[in-house]
Amino acid sequence: MAYIQSFKEQTWLLPPSIEDLISEDHVCFLIDSLVDALDYSAFDIKYSGAGHPAYHPRVPLKLLIMGVLDRVRSSRRLARNARENVVYMYLSEKLSPDFRTISDFRKNNAELVKEAFKHTVTLAREEGLLDLSHLSTDGTKIKAKAANKRILRKDELAVLLEFVEGELEEWARQDAVEDKQFGDLRGYDQLKDKSKRSVQKAAQHYVKQMKEKGASCKSEIDNRLKTAQQEVDACELEKVSTTDPGSRFMMNKKGKIELAYNPQLTVDRNGFVLANDVCQDSFDTDQLQPQVLQTESNIGILPAHVQWSFDAGYYESGNRKILSDKTIDGYVYCQEKEEETPYDKKYLLYDAAKDEYLCPAKGRVIFVGKAYDKLKQKTARIYKGIQCANCETKKECTKSRTGFRRIKVFPYENERNAMIAKMGTAKAKAIYKVRQQKVEPVFGDIKGNKGITEFLTRGIKSVRSEFNLSMYGEKHKEDMDYFKR
Repeated sequence: MAYIQSFKEQTWLLPPSIEDLISEDHVCFLIDSLVDALDYSAFDIKYSGAGHPAYHPRVPLKLLIMGVLDRVRSSRRLARNARENVVYMYLSEKLSPDFRTISDFRKNNAELVKEAFKHTVTLAREEGLLDLSHLSTDGTKIKAKAANKRILRKDELAVLLEFVEGELEEWARQDAVEDKQFGDLRGYDQLKDKSKRSVQKAAQHYVKQMKEKGASCKSEIDNRLKTAQQEVDACELEKVSTTDPGSRFMMNKKGKIELAYNPQLTVDRNGFVLANDVCQDSFDTDQLQPQVLQTESNIGILPAHVQWSFDAGYYESGNRKILSDKTIDGYVYCQEKEEETPYDKKYLLYDAAKDEYLCPAKGRVIFVGKAYDKLKQKTARIYKGIQCANCETKKECTKSRTGFRRIKVFPYENERNAMIAKMGTAKAKAIYKVRQQKVEPVFGDIKGNKGITEFLTRGIKSVRSEFNLSMYGEKHKEDMDYFKR
């Protein structure tokens, strides 16, 4: 039996080119050309002058993008691949950046990562790869890198800040922490029993850290708590995560409430991502306008009357006005309950001249003032019936204890009703089905193929950068075939 001859001890007569060791259709060549085409003038100015030379920003950026495609997100693994894997050696230009260099670059260069993504959209449009006949937008929830047990209320955080700045070092020098010591902390006696236990656990945790790491970790703990305090003040929060203050409690698709972020995507009919973002809102309602504006910024002027579909999370009457102002043919899913009586608000006749409604029983419903609706967080116009006392059908018309009909009219009511009527047509239902077929698979690729079910970085800026990098996927591999042709 014969074996293929190997050359284990033999060296090459001439050193091979790394490019020759990589298949010619590999996606790394597309990454290389895309990243090289970016503008680095701001970095040139930043790193000019005396001092130790820095890695060119294109090097870690190429490694991070390639890592996303290979499901390699760890900066340590990326650094190792730059030493051992020919594809990563090619992209790193035969350099071996430290894992901290890669990690810090991902956290501190969100604008460059965003510019790289925008460049891919611009290039795709110039090459005629986009199909803008129908756009789709959706959001999802991705877990933050934060544990639920590291949550503090506003008053608990204030007590801990006082403790860290004052007593932490002294307590760390003692052999044990006694329960009676907590009573000396400013504001501790005003906390509820549950909050007192939370403060005790947190204080003991920080004391343990001080004993293990020394006094150098005090500034780290202090900065972490102050960052959390800034988030509480800026966003008017009642509680915050000290691990990742930027995260918020959200419910995932499994019904579990956890600290997470809300990523947003807009794709064209081919499934190419045109815009992406990460927000801290639990609901998608306020994200329609940012996605429209970012898409417009990335691709230029939107086609007139472009079809654009959104799921029920974006259903808000003001959003209909935004779509109308942008001449967008919007399709926002809305499921209205079928009314069983003819007395619903939509059946009342409105007299614009008198600013009043006329009910089916010919009774007048007049404007009486404005009121703020806490649930919907909007100011509504209130109308009240003035002829309800002697009306024979008032029991069918209203459930009010006073016996008088009251209705609330929110801003953009006409736009809301128009969208409800539109989505009830067969044509709109058929157009809306395109959204599920285009945007949902992109989220499936991000979570399933790339394994991004939890963010690695912390803070809204870093998370946005990390999510931006995840936009490179199978669609870009298909584009590689196009550019070869």
